[in-house]
Amino acid sequence: MNNANSGLTTVNFSSNWLFLPPVVAILTIMLTRFFSSEFVVPVDPAIWGLVGLMFVALSILYGIFIKRNFARGFLPVQLVAQGILLCLLSLHTGALMFSWVGVIMAICGAVILVALFHQSYSNTDNQMTAIPRTAPPLELDNLPLPFAITDAKGNIISVSKSMLQLAQKGRNAVDGEKIDVLLPLDKETAHMGGKEWRILQTPIEDGALYFQLEEVHNVIVASPGNDTETNVIDPVTSLYNRPYAIKRIEEELYRIFRYKRCVSAALLRVNFLEGEAADHDSKREDDIFNAYCRFIGSSTRETDVVCLAAPREILVVMPETQLDGAQDVVSKLLDFTAHLREEIREFNDPMEVTEKTIFFNSFSGILDFDRLMEKLDETQA
Repeated sequence: MNNANSGLTTVNFSSNWLFLPPVVAILTIMLTRFFSSEFVVPVDPAIWGLVGLMFVALSILYGIFIKRNFARGFLPVQLVAQGILLCLLSLHTGALMFSWVGVIMAICGAVILVALFHQSYSNTDNQMTAIPRTAPPLELDNLPLPFAITDAKGNIISVSKSMLQLAQKGRNAVDGEKIDVLLPLDKETAHMGGKEWRILQTPIEDGALYFQLEEVHNVIVASPGNDTETNVIDPVTSLYNRPYAIKRIEEELYRIFRYKRCVSAALLRVNFLEGEAADHDSKREDDIFNAYCRFIGSSTRETDVVCLAAPREILVVMPETQLDGAQDVVSKLLDFTAHLREEIREFNDPMEVTEKTIFFNSFSGILDFDRLMEKLDETQA
């Protein structure tokens, strides 16, 4: 039988409706009448009106609790409602022994109600904050990045789908196993999926280790017919090309967000001030700038990401580097080699380098390349 096509209406009646505060109040009135005496205390009509309004409001609240099936709220509402009613009735009928009983009932009921509402809001907040905690593992699992995480003993505790695909292994076959079932730790590179990969290893909290594979690319010197955008390394500056660098930088940004790590970044802006010569040699400027780029590329770590952010701007991203360490690196990059210093001295247009350095961690809110550049632009040189 299809209930949707039935003409009958079902009414779900709860027995709790039989215990609304006005119904239970009959017992309260009978109790105070039974113990009445001639020691009656007059009660101002305004107080009767106020108590009446409170009693009606509590009755409505009781009905709301019934509709929402909030059974824990039935008792405290009854305590408050019957307590304030008992206070006045005990004075009005002379049953003075119940006046303090009514006060205690109302206070206890109010305290329990406050505690229940506070607990309800706390549970809601916990549920809301629990959502972001469960979301990152799903996002991390789908990240197209070959990586694995081990505990301090080298046992695999997490591995990406990309890594499993390269190793041609199932997740059940590697969970809890040693990392050497995936990677040859006695070598710096691994051949997987028909490609050569560089094995990067970084310690994280509690002695755990983060392993990541980085594809090894052969640098191809660009010829006039080649598309230099497809080369990972710019042959002129020896720096990463911009598309590849952005990909690497955003992988690092996600990693520090996921694993609560830190990164420093520096932006070096090169300006050529016009000298006394009448002719402005732009080609010579390009030669000196490219030589400076090659100097920076050879003076930074393999794990650093260095690229051109603009025609005369060099971006250096330094993972796992505090601000003091990053400033030391920048000061060395500003100390030109003797050969480069001689080239600049012989050039008619003096070369000036200004730098901006920032440090940020997982709480800084920098999650993509554009936001990183905005932060650097906001920094005072």
